[in-house]
Amino acid sequence: MVKAVLRDYALAEVDENGEIVSVPEKTFVQPIVTARYTYRALEIHAKAMDEESGMTEHDVMDDMMTLVLDIFKNQFTFDDILDGVQSDDLFDWLRDIIDQVMIKDKKKAQLKKMAEKAQK
Repeated sequence: MVKAVLRDYALAEVDENGEIVSVPEKTFVQPIVTARYTYRALEIHAKAMDEESGMTEHDVMDDMMTLVLDIFKNQFTFDDILDGVQSDDLFDWLRDIIDQVMIKDKKKAQLKKMAEKAQK
């Protein structure tokens, strides 16, 4: 299962000092995530690390956002991400979701390996 939280900053409560008091948020859940998304995440990472690929930071961010939208089967939009995540948190927000996918697959692989050992 993978979770993502988006906030509605248009409805944020702000105090007299301009500090945010509260922001309405919505949590999105995708209970089933296949290995296809792990593969795509690894592919994005490989391209981003390859200096000869010519990918810009914008290209990487765009690919990551598209992957997240696909993981959540369009429960929210590209604009929802841009409006629901603070600018300095965007990369970490994307990375967290992709890490949830990657770690889940690692755990599955470890459990499978342990089960195979137990059968021997």
